[in-house]
Amino acid sequence: MQQISKLQANMIAVLFMVSIAIKHPPVPMILAARQDAWMGYIVAGIVVLLPLWLMDAVQRRFPAVPLIEAMLSRRPWIGRGVLLLYGVVFFFTIAHDIRFLVSLVNIYLLPATPLVVLASTAVFTACWFVKSGIVVIARASIVLCPMFVIMVFFLPALLSGQARLEFLSPVLERPLGVAEASIYAFGHFAELMLMPLLFAQRIFRLPDILPGIAVGIAVTTIMILGELVLFGPDLSTMFWDPPYELIRQLRVTDFLDRLDMPIAAAWMPMVLLKIGITLYFLCQVASVMVPSVNAKSAAAPIGVFALVCAIWFFDSAVQLGESTESRPLWFGAFAFLVPLVLFALLRPKRSPRSAP
Repeated sequence: MQQISKLQANMIAVLFMVSIAIKHPPVPMILAARQDAWMGYIVAGIVVLLPLWLMDAVQRRFPAVPLIEAMLSRRPWIGRGVLLLYGVVFFFTIAHDIRFLVSLVNIYLLPATPLVVLASTAVFTACWFVKSGIVVIARASIVLCPMFVIMVFFLPALLSGQARLEFLSPVLERPLGVAEASIYAFGHFAELMLMPLLFAQRIFRLPDILPGIAVGIAVTTIMILGELVLFGPDLSTMFWDPPYELIRQLRVTDFLDRLDMPIAAAWMPMVLLKIGITLYFLCQVASVMVPSVNAKSAAAPIGVFALVCAIWFFDSAVQLGESTESRPLWFGAFAFLVPLVLFALLRPKRSPRSAP
């Protein structure tokens, strides 16, 4: 059977940490911590290691099977309850991601195209990813994620002439604001909790994906630092999508001043991959909750339902940003409580002692 490599697992971690987390959290983070908002991503990246460590500890007890199978074999009712909770949370996530991607494309690129057409294209692509399998999605992440990461790492050099470092001082003016900013960032980084449920312990080992987590923290921190040194705390919070406004300022020469298109072209497939992985997980949950349902066949119905809910849940693009403030509440609950419950209850069966 084809397996997912450590590099692919790291790229999936980067995918979940970067694709949406660079978009919505910066505005509430800057409102909370002002010029110290960049510290929020670093703190959140460290905090998310705790629930991941708990899940890794549980998985080490069942090294041969994914955590889903371990939960269902040892505690069927608890396993189904946890899967249902994860399914509800990540269904809201996929609806949010579809609506955000569609809104961004509609506002900046294709304003005359109906939202339903754009959303249908995104869902069709996600369904194709699900039918291709998780291995194909992981291979696609190897191709798409490094391109965007490399572009972001070149941002400091491209923005050096326009940066104003005085926007970053004084340092640690609002320590409590940094804590609040890290909560907003954690609401997105907590999506990494999906990985232990998808992959067996031989694929998901916390030490093995630490490089991917470090890259995710670096990319998100570079992006928000760029927004702060270029626009300042006051102007940054006035934008609906600060990262897009940031890359629009990039200029190499007088003849090469539209670098926003290549960077956006590298970012959008990452969001589609993230939607595809989330849809793949929801299909797995559906097949577990209703054994007669085939996971791949469920991709289209669940995808269409997510499309409808994406337009139903969010009336406008403004509501997408507002959801960032409530996101840490429900993501924090399942990111900490569920791993603690599993750590306490999920244990392998004891082998019977041999008679003397």
